[in-house]
Amino acid sequence: MAEMQEEQWEEIDETQLTIAERCVYRTRRRAVELYLKGKTAKEILRTTGLSRIAVNRLWERCCVKDPETGKSCGFKALVPRSKMKKFIR
Repeated sequence: MAEMQEEQWEEIDETQLTIAERCVYRTRRRAVELYLKGKTAKEILRTTGLSRIAVNRLWERCCVKDPETGKSCGFKALVPRSKMKKFIR
């Protein structure tokens, strides 16, 4: 079921990211993809340097629904400094 959600997620235009942001994004995305494939926490840590807790947090961010569209945030949530919720005063 998780893999089905991933397929529906929009791709990110990496050309809009700085080189540093692109590196962080790709590492995060790789970790989430490994998580979805059922890799162990040790394998993910060895491959990406991200802990199980960090990957779980990233996965949860990806699954958060955008209040305006009702869709999951998906890969957008993996972009550094991306805002998933609008600031309301």
